[in-house]
Amino acid sequence: MSAKFNLICEQAATFNFQFVIKNDSTPLNLTGYSGTMTVRPFTGSTTITVVASTDNGRMVFDALNGRITVTINSATTTTFVPSRYVYDLITDSGSVVTRYLEGKFIVTAGVTV
Repeated sequence: MSAKFNLICEQAATFNFQFVIKNDSTPLNLTGYSGTMTVRPFTGSTTITVVASTDNGRMVFDALNGRITVTINSATTTTFVPSRYVYDLITDSGSVVTRYLEGKFIVTAGVTV
């Protein structure tokens, strides 16, 4: 079961989010895993606002410590329309896909855009 966690992204600023996946108190070893976080306007939408993944470099693993870092640069967040979106974040071990996080992705308006 995924955890529900709302994220706030400031328009025109670098978005950086980091968390650790643990199995009880031991960090999950993410060696060999890939990951993807997809943001959409609403659940079921075919429109993608942004994707952060290990493939595109917006998601990076510290594999031995179970740490996942998502970074979206300011050039990208400048293009976001302030609104409430939805997201989820999955990992793929090659045999098991797990959704760890889901929730609202709230973009707040920037004044200096």
